[in-house]
Amino acid sequence: MGSLTPEQIDAAIEGEREAVEAFTKAYLPRVFALSLRLCRNHGMAEEATQETFVRALRALPRLRAPERLTSWILTIAANTTREVARKSQRTSSLEWEPAAIEPEQDEASEVKQKALDLALASLGNDERELFLLHAIEGVRLKTLAEEHDVSVGAMKSRVHRIRSKVRVKALEVIESVGALP
Repeated sequence: MGSLTPEQIDAAIEGEREAVEAFTKAYLPRVFALSLRLCRNHGMAEEATQETFVRALRALPRLRAPERLTSWILTIAANTTREVARKSQRTSSLEWEPAAIEPEQDEASEVKQKALDLALASLGNDERELFLLHAIEGVRLKTLAEEHDVSVGAMKSRVHRIRSKVRVKALEVIESVGALP
């Protein structure tokens, strides 16, 4: 995914069709992937992705730091996915499920992926979101701290605890299937 130039961002703010398409094309894969990882429901992830872009395009004129555009839109995506999932849970009983294993993966990769999925499934929604945003999507601790209104040190500590939980749970799964000596 290539980043947008300041001119493209300005053009998207003005509503120019080509710039809006470039904005959407640049961020659609990561926004959808994050939404899908968070809610594990294809339809819900599509809905959250659409709503994310509606919200992002409306809020784009208020973007203060264009160099943080990726973190900004991923944060909007996480918040939107959380809202969509919350609305959906009011009408049905959805539970987070691990992702399906890719058929072309070798056995070791499959075990690692299953272990990660099960470890993520054992986390609460807030912890899973923080883990995915920081460890998978690369959102900076400072950005997450600002979003959650805590110090960077507190966020660093929280993310470290979450990573430890994921590591312990994943190792338990791997050991239970006999993939480690």
